Amino acid sequence: MIITWTRLELVLVIVALLLVILALYLRGLAGRLDRLHLRVDVCGAALDARLERRSSLAQEIAIAGLLDPASSVLLLNAATTARHAGEQRDVAESDLSAALRAVFPDAETVEEIAEDPEARELLTALGESCTGVVLARRFSNDAVRAAIAVRRRWIVRMLRLAGHARWPSNRDMDDAPPEALTALALDAA
Repeated sequence: MIITWTRLELVLVIVALLLVILALYLRGLAGRLDRLHLRVDVCGAALDARLERRSSLAQEIAIAGLLDPASSVLLLNAATTARHAGEQRDVAESDLSAALRAVFPDAETVEEIAEDPEARELLTALGESCTGVVLARRFSNDAVRAAIAVRRRWIVRMLRLAGHARWPSNRDMDDAPPEALTALALDAA
């Protein structure tokens, strides 16, 4: 038996097939956008954890009596402010980065403090933490850029595929670590 198709049936089958393909494409795009939003959230949480660890180690070093009084006060103030900053956290974290660079300006200063094995351990952990902050912020901002690129597509905007998800934003802060601390961390590894 041979099936004969009328033109109307053929057009309807083609339209139905195109609608199925479009629906599958939109479903895939919405799924990708959802995964990108999840990645933004995970990377943001990882960055927050790294920032918390860095400020905690900075406070510990400031309280430990390893630094001169002025450096201890500067570092303790910056670390405490960063831990309790809230809305202005990126600014406070930038200030902590600047304080760390001021307290540990060169390798001689770091080596002088690191003569004590316990101090060396703390400084190494702080150097690793500073490096981790740089990497975590880079990953977070890459995830944000990818999510924004998809959200800017006209079809995503027109069909509201992002739903009620908030618009992702970059974390703009000065996270440059003191070179002497990162060198100490690399030597220990």
